[in-house]
Amino acid sequence: MFTLLFSFARRRGAATAVTAAITLTLVSMTPAAAGPPHHGGHQGNKGQKTTVTVLGTSDLYGYIENWDYFKDGEYDDAGSNDVGLAKISTLVDSVRADRGKESTLLIDAGDTIQGTSLTDYFANTEPITETGEIHPMAAAMNEMDYDAAALGNHEFNYGLDMLRKFESQLDFPLLGANAVDAGSGKPAFTPYIIKNGEDQGKQSREGRYPGPHQPGGGHLGQKQR
Repeated sequence: MFTLLFSFARRRGAATAVTAAITLTLVSMTPAAAGPPHHGGHQGNKGQKTTVTVLGTSDLYGYIENWDYFKDGEYDDAGSNDVGLAKISTLVDSVRADRGKESTLLIDAGDTIQGTSLTDYFANTEPITETGEIHPMAAAMNEMDYDAAALGNHEFNYGLDMLRKFESQLDFPLLGANAVDAGSGKPAFTPYIIKNGEDQGKQSREGRYPGPHQPGGGHLGQKQR
């Protein structure tokens, strides 16, 4: 068994809808090997390797397609890069096919539901809190089978009711390790998850994924200055 610890340090100006593939080759050890030596010299099994590929998106800002809704034309970022979940999904499918879905993780680092006229429409014109419609970003990310997503600061732009409704529509956990309820001091969102998986040898593997630690954190229910 091994533990994967993911910590996200978000920064301003990150590229929109960036997908990164990180391959981790991990040397795992049994609990007996990881803990203090037992009397009799039993050390457990060491040296077994497991490869996990982590796919990450960040700063999606409501782009499902690389389309400028104001200009009604194709949109690329300042570096002439394509953006949007529609194109990212093809990359995700390709990596999963190559590496194996059981050893591939897809995680988003936040700033998802604000940034385009599409997201504004489903927050203000036809808000999902009133219509009950599924948010397009939730539908797209569910279809892509994300393992987890983290809160970004822009998740709070439309208020907590909107955010909680979006959270309820996700088929995966929305994590916030440093969003705290001002009254109770307890986590306002799930701070981390533990996922189990199997390598090619069908042996159990465990990973722990905390939400991001954004600068300053936040207390829900308390006015911000």
